[in-house]
Amino acid sequence: MRALIERQLYQPAVVLPLLLLMHLMVTLDFNLAQVMFVVMVKGSQQAYQFVVRHAPLCQRGGDDVEHIACRYCG
Repeated sequence: MRALIERQLYQPAVVLPLLLLMHLMVTLDFNLAQVMFVVMVKGSQQAYQFVVRHAPLCQRGGDDVEHIACRYCG
């Protein structure tokens, strides 16, 4: 179990969000209410951007959505 935890701890998908959360908490002086507020606002912004980008694609039809490349893929 310990080896599993050690292997998973060094994954960027685990480490980067923890570092971002730690930086946010230090910036806001470990005030959990402010940290949760910032996380909720950033999450809602991401959700809004997702809906804005993908809603027009879904309105055209389900078949076209899978074949359209995202702006990051090119």
